Amino acid sequence: YTGHWDHIGMGEPDASGDRIFNGAVDNASGQAGLLELARQFGAGPRPERSIVMISFTAEESGLLGSEFYAANPVYPLETTVAGFNIDSMNVAGRMSKVGVVGAGQSDLDALVIAGAAAQGRQAEPEANPAGGAYYRSDHFPLAKRGVPMAYLKPAGDFLDEPIAERAAMVAEYGRSRYHQAADEWSPDWDYTGMIQDLSLIYGIGRDLANSRDWPGWRTGSEFGPVRARSAAARH
Repeated sequence: YTGHWDHIGMGEPDASGDRIFNGAVDNASGQAGLLELARQFGAGPRPERSIVMISFTAEESGLLGSEFYAANPVYPLETTVAGFNIDSMNVAGRMSKVGVVGAGQSDLDALVIAGAAAQGRQAEPEANPAGGAYYRSDHFPLAKRGVPMAYLKPAGDFLDEPIAERAAMVAEYGRSRYHQAADEWSPDWDYTGMIQDLSLIYGIGRDLANSRDWPGWRTGSEFGPVRARSAAARH
């Protein structure tokens, strides 16, 4: 499980004079998610495979921390089963679907679809694949070295009222808070959406950690040939 702990630092003051870019959603929310995943795994039975939580630095400066780890891994990438990247969690409430960024790349898609169905949700490809989000967060340095990586985003409709206000909150974040000093914690946050998504990736990771399965890249994925070169290490 991965997620970056950095943000942008300090910049030009906004209209209120605030020049500290806190990055509460992007990505303190993801760091909170990593800590809670670690707490849950630590409280449960020891899995058969290791579970690794990594907080990367300098994602906002060009994936520098994840690039460094991928080039200098603590655990061999050839026998790293899979990973889930957490970058900006849903703080607006429960949603009917989960978006798969980079859908169609790996066998992890099927696990996400099954896990989401168990929650009464659907999984669908990301809404804007042309935006290249799969190539712009900390899973990418690991993926391009062959490790199957999943990156999920909230999708669909909000499940709880007031729906219009929740949708407006998301739109306002993208318009006025993303990569701005205004990305700050709010008492209006609803953590039920975070719990949904963390529960999903927790369950998938737990099941993989207690199996002998090796998810792979789908035929045609640009990441498949790199993984194939180390196939002997996984048998």
